[in-house]
Amino acid sequence: RAWTREEEEEDMMRRALARGSVAARAFSTEVQARGAGQYVEHRTTMPMHGKYPLVAPDAFVAPSAAIVGDVEVGYGSSVWYNAVIRGDKNQVRISSGVSVGDRASISTVESLDSGFPATTTISSNVVIGAGASLVSCEVETDVFIGENAVVLEGALVEKGAEVGPNSVVPPGRRIPAGEMWSGNPVKFLGPSSGTTAARASQEAELAEDHADEFLPQGTAFWQAK
Repeated sequence: RAWTREEEEEDMMRRALARGSVAARAFSTEVQARGAGQYVEHRTTMPMHGKYPLVAPDAFVAPSAAIVGDVEVGYGSSVWYNAVIRGDKNQVRISSGVSVGDRASISTVESLDSGFPATTTISSNVVIGAGASLVSCEVETDVFIGENAVVLEGALVEKGAEVGPNSVVPPGRRIPAGEMWSGNPVKFLGPSSGTTAARASQEAELAEDHADEFLPQGTAFWQAK
């Protein structure tokens, strides 16, 4: 039978991961042979408990970001400087066109007594502001999460909603579609601005500019040869 689009994308991601793993093993051998002092030791992706991150080939991951364990990052997404995505306790799924801002943290817990999924799922065209923290929650499409906002376990942010900067979404709270909520804890302020799609597009264009400045691995090995 013919493959579906989802199956084709998954196959491309797995092939890219396999190529990356071969290159990483070869590079690690070179480091051991010549001494690690000349090389940048930080890894943007790292396996955990046998689970490897799957990052789309055209996604931008900043050199100082960290993606660990059972994590998938979709096409056209960006993970900015010092952001951390941890799939060490449960899975994290990030769709296409998502921007994870500087210093943002996305993580999970092992389980929730509430019965809600303990995974973190972020749908397409979501903008997560710098310093925001998301834990075992679900974020639907076209959502904006403000800077330093916190979205806690079991929370649901529906399509087109916005969470203001420095706000806290309590565990299990639902933010209705198309609404703006802010505060600690969050309260309804009014309709959302409807500008998230444009923000996501701007972030994607900026990520392309940053990606052009970085090679997939450091250049210290040139000096070692």
